[in-house]
Amino acid sequence: MKRSDQRGQATVELALCLPILILVLACLVEIGLLIGDQVRLWHAAREGARIAVVDPAVEPVEAAAESAGLEPLELEITPGPTERGPGEALTVAVRYQPRSAVPLLGALFERTELHASATMRIEQP
Repeated sequence: MKRSDQRGQATVELALCLPILILVLACLVEIGLLIGDQVRLWHAAREGARIAVVDPAVEPVEAAAESAGLEPLELEITPGPTERGPGEALTVAVRYQPRSAVPLLGALFERTELHASATMRIEQP
């Protein structure tokens, strides 16, 4: 049997919990987007390495890495073009600072920096 002084209790409880629930859901969306960006960054590093092992020029490597859709990327290729030899390992490392997609959560994720690298053997003669 309900008492008459408890009417609307569920509405008040929902009104109190709803902002917290929305914040948790927004954080989950932001984390999901960061995970997607990390996967695209791994792809960018792999594509850059695939080009770098056959072409010593930097521009095609940058173009291949940026084809993943993340801009601006910081790209580091080691060893340098003059130090490469057939069969040696070549590493392409990329860094990306994502922008927050969810309003009001930017302060929580503004210092996030994503990193990825790929290493392959040089194939050029």
